[in-house]
Amino acid sequence: MREGKGMDFRLRGTFERAQEAVSGAATGSRLQKKRDRMNASMVLGLALCQCWLTLCFFAPQLFPDNQSTSVYELSLLVTAVSLLPGVVAARKMDALLNRKQLIYGFAVCASLGTLLIPFSSANGGVALAIMVLAAVLTGCAGGWLFIAWYRAFCRADDLAGFVLSVTVQSVILYVLTNLLLPPALSPWLMMAVACLMPLASAFLLSGCPEPTVEASLFDYDLPHVQPIQRRAIVQLCAGMFVISFVDEFMRNQYLGSTDLVYYSGTVNLIVLVLKIVCSALILAAISERSHNVQLMYKASFLLTMIAILFMPYMHSDLGYGITNFGAFFFKIIVMLVTFNYCRRYRIAPVLLFSITRIIWSLDLFVGFFFSEWANSLAASAPTLPGVLSVVMGVAIVATYLFVFTSSEGETALLKEEGREEAASQAEQEAKCSRLTRVGKLSGRESDVLILVARGRSTPRIQDELGLSSNTVNTHIRHIYQKLGVHSRQELLDLVEKTAPDEE
Repeated sequence: MREGKGMDFRLRGTFERAQEAVSGAATGSRLQKKRDRMNASMVLGLALCQCWLTLCFFAPQLFPDNQSTSVYELSLLVTAVSLLPGVVAARKMDALLNRKQLIYGFAVCASLGTLLIPFSSANGGVALAIMVLAAVLTGCAGGWLFIAWYRAFCRADDLAGFVLSVTVQSVILYVLTNLLLPPALSPWLMMAVACLMPLASAFLLSGCPEPTVEASLFDYDLPHVQPIQRRAIVQLCAGMFVISFVDEFMRNQYLGSTDLVYYSGTVNLIVLVLKIVCSALILAAISERSHNVQLMYKASFLLTMIAILFMPYMHSDLGYGITNFGAFFFKIIVMLVTFNYCRRYRIAPVLLFSITRIIWSLDLFVGFFFSEWANSLAASAPTLPGVLSVVMGVAIVATYLFVFTSSEGETALLKEEGREEAASQAEQEAKCSRLTRVGKLSGRESDVLILVARGRSTPRIQDELGLSSNTVNTHIRHIYQKLGVHSRQELLDLVEKTAPDEE
């Protein structure tokens, strides 16, 4: 009878997956499940955080008399340095991020640093000191507020909401720049909104629901990461560095960075509509585990190459539009990859996102100053920009073909996980089956063991099995006793080391 109940749970899951694969209604069911899991306040909170950082970058444009400030460039370095504890002490930083006081502290730093930007410049000792202080405050907040949000989405297992926040950010920026952009209104009104954004974001972050993925599921120490995990991280970081570096260099070289006025223009409206349409397709592809996800990779490659080849001859607004749309796709690719790496390789979100955020900050910093260096040599070497554009194009092609593509020709960073995940789950269930037999677990305990091995939290197990919290905790306690372990991590390690049960 015990075996019958265990098989009933597994067969029920297999039957449901088979139904979803052949039924047209399954897509709607999965989309509904994604929407149910998606938290609107979390999507809005991360979007506000991204909007705040964008407005920090554009703040000097609101005050033309003070455009000599280099707060943004300095803040990139501060972000990279401030996130180092997330790499060397990920477990400790993960625990600290549970404290709401720390989150609000970072939000206050973000608001205060933003408020100081109009008073900072490279001229005069006091203004220089204010510039450094503003860079330190916005740099620290710009690192850790994002890490806190990324961690929240990973622990909520909300990939769809994570991706959707990028589109929501674009919508908010379009509305803001059309309503509050100077000279029609005082620039201080836009600054006030920018200062309030991190506070609102922190408020929404502090109200996040209980995580559905247990923190004990993840590896927090980089030296313990397996070779396949290290190779995946190196691939991701190398691709990020090259693409973001080239984008920043070309944008500064030919477009003079980006003008805030662009976000209120017609070209951005067209791009925004395309982003919304593409976001809907991406969310559907994520829900269906569709091969259409690969189209993002191809679209990003195509748009990047168009920008590289034609940017020297484009009208500025068109150049902004193409690079912005390409950056949108690439940002979503990076978000998808890092999110799935956390799940697939059990890498702690604090650790992985700290690494990727450091790389992103450094490549923007290097790209900006490399373009400044190229501009300084343009008079003596007029052919240099053209040569550099060719080199950048070759670097992009090499990155997409060799860094982002496996030796079998598949897109390595966006490899579809359907069969791989199914095989992994089958092996995991076989291991749990052996432990069920050895530990003489009941049918319901076997069901709970399978879900614990998949990293489900107690509330999630309650929902999936229709049990009360006390009943789930009782089953878990009995599993610990019968298998001779004392914690969830020990149980996960035991499942990992157990050989699959032979049929």
